[in-house]
Amino acid sequence: MDIKKLYNFNEWWVTGRVKPSLLKTRKRPLFFELQKYMKDRQILLITGLRRVGKTTLIYQLIQDLLDKNVKSSNILYFSFDEESWDLDEIIEVYEEKVLKKKIDEENVYIFLDEIQKCKNWQNKIKILYDLHPNMKILISGSASVQINKKAKESLAGRMFDFVLEPLSFKEFLEWKGFKVDEKKIELSNSWILPLFQDYLRKGGFPEIIDEDDDEKIKRYIKNSIIEKIVYTDLPEEFGIKDYDLLKTIIEMVATQPGITINYDKMSRDLKRNKKTIIDYIFYLEYSFLIKLVSNFRGSFISSSRKLKKAYIANTAISFAFEPNFYSNSFLEKIAENFAVIDVDAKNYYKNKYEVDIVLKRGKEVLPIEVKYGRVEADSIINFLSEFKLKRGIILTKDVFERKRINNKEVLIMPLWTFSLLKEKWINSKSSHS
Repeated sequence: MDIKKLYNFNEWWVTGRVKPSLLKTRKRPLFFELQKYMKDRQILLITGLRRVGKTTLIYQLIQDLLDKNVKSSNILYFSFDEESWDLDEIIEVYEEKVLKKKIDEENVYIFLDEIQKCKNWQNKIKILYDLHPNMKILISGSASVQINKKAKESLAGRMFDFVLEPLSFKEFLEWKGFKVDEKKIELSNSWILPLFQDYLRKGGFPEIIDEDDDEKIKRYIKNSIIEKIVYTDLPEEFGIKDYDLLKTIIEMVATQPGITINYDKMSRDLKRNKKTIIDYIFYLEYSFLIKLVSNFRGSFISSSRKLKKAYIANTAISFAFEPNFYSNSFLEKIAENFAVIDVDAKNYYKNKYEVDIVLKRGKEVLPIEVKYGRVEADSIINFLSEFKLKRGIILTKDVFERKRINNKEVLIMPLWTFSLLKEKWINSKSSHS
């Protein structure tokens, strides 16, 4: 192993600080959450979509350690996205060439980026953890299901896991220098709605929040995120070779958010084996590119057997593929897509009528409809009556209202308002009769 390459990842060994250009963005809420766990024994796992800022977050944590007078040589960073070295060899060279002593003689901090690209990583991390009680380990990865599954199988009791999301709309406003007065929120609609539209096309990716050129935004999404996942991440993890099928499914969901997934029909339409379609849908969900939502039938156990709907995991991906993104008909769909992602919805409801989102928190059930065009309450009222609930929410483009229909309460508010204050509105009162 070339020690110079290891030095390139860890310039603070010489300079005593992280290069300022690597700390260019402000700190995310997760930074302060992770600070609380840096002294704990457990491994920290951070997952998230590409380009949401995981690496920047790691550098900020490293600089925080340096600011607290942790010896610079006691901090090791390595990215498997850039080099394919063996983890055992990295640790061996670090111990021999940098520490120049046994790794257990001092407290050391090990940061490993894009860990899913390291072969047999979960077992190697487990051995490091078990053999070196003075070693604090933080790992990150741009995939969800498989990393969490492998980690929880091998690292049970040894790990705390976190997800770094794209910027929320609230964070987006803060980064752009805007603050909403909650007491005057209804007066804010005229100036905040254009900012919300801007947020939908940029999807909360930190690097493009100040970019105004549509083509540059689209190119960034396609080149930095989609193509890296389609041509690099998934082929390396699963040996995928049918790139066209992956891109076709991504574009299909991006331009038809909320599409019902019928594997038999997709197999016929795309002229691919049904099992292949099922596998590729899983791969895209695994890589944070799409989200599947199940039909609610009153029992959350049985709901998983019903047809699922697919949404794109970030609205900026739809902006990259859909030329009519700002048309009224598509904004209705993308508003629904955003709401599903924003509340991390697991269920919708469709029988004789349809409700976009059904949230369940403990014993509480809350139906939510997105109506960016004409505001209608029929579906919400039907759901409330069928499941003996008292309260539902309708999310609009710019309408604020509170209705009482058949002894059922319907809160009507702009989607952006709900996004800023969703915990308040979701938890404001019981929705259970």
